[in-house]
Amino acid sequence: MRIAIWGLGNHAINNIAPALKKTPNLDLAGIFTRNQSIRNKCSKDFNCKTWNDHSEMLEDSDIDIVYCSTPPALHHQMGLEVISAGKHFWCEKPMTMSLEESKSLVEISDKADLTIAEGFMYLYHPQLITLKDQLNKYALEDIKYINIVFTLPNSNNIGFRNNLDLGGSTLLDIGTYNISLALEIFNQKTPEILYKKIKKDESSKVDVSGFATLNFNHDSICDLFWGMGFGYRNEVNILTTSSSLYANKIFSKKEDYQANILLKDKYGEENYIECKHANHFVNMFTHFRSLIDNKKEAKYEKERIIQLAKITQDIKAD
Repeated sequence: MRIAIWGLGNHAINNIAPALKKTPNLDLAGIFTRNQSIRNKCSKDFNCKTWNDHSEMLEDSDIDIVYCSTPPALHHQMGLEVISAGKHFWCEKPMTMSLEESKSLVEISDKADLTIAEGFMYLYHPQLITLKDQLNKYALEDIKYINIVFTLPNSNNIGFRNNLDLGGSTLLDIGTYNISLALEIFNQKTPEILYKKIKKDESSKVDVSGFATLNFNHDSICDLFWGMGFGYRNEVNILTTSSSLYANKIFSKKEDYQANILLKDKYGEENYIECKHANHFVNMFTHFRSLIDNKKEAKYEKERIIQLAKITQDIKAD
């Protein structure tokens, strides 16, 4: 299957395109961005075609899939255009800016018999798979408390993150990781939101940090904290009735990072489980490719997109 990348920021150039070049059964056949010099350079660097306009890309019969790597506020309209052109639509998180927009993409993709997929790469790393395998040894009601933190320091290159019109939002950009992990641990069950607080920048009106407390199974509390302008944290801590589990860099890590899971028994005795090295972007695209041939998994991916959009919107609501 031949895929094109729509949008060529640093993330697409440094992570997405190289991963697609390594993914079996996918051919990075084209790239497009409005910046002519960047698209010409990337076309040469990645040995693929480009176009003068995005409509030419969408009309190109050589392209089966489009991966959208643009600011969040553009995702919905791009998705509509990609699916209407008869191509599978895979996209950076968040899929869209709202539950309503995500539902519309699911509906039209269902009618067109096309896949859509949301780019949470961490879901496909051996570290998360190992963590879930360990948690499967417990009943869900034995998971009593979870703390998930994802924070980033301020950067000189914040791109769209400080622009409300382009979808700037730490909830959508960072907090959706926290929410998606909580939902993944509890098998996509709908939580009760006990508390939420979102802080906005006074000048830009962009939310810069947030906190939420979720209640699963009437007895499992999950605290989420996310934001920009803090020391870097990227971790999950889980307390069960008989042990605790901790994973550092659960969301984002380099391919050569030695990931592990720290287990503590009820007395605090420590044991580490080392996880395999992996390029989680390659794993993600391998999974996305399988959705085209696996209707059940393709349907589940759409259900996961809707559930995340729903809980995110509930936390965002005033």
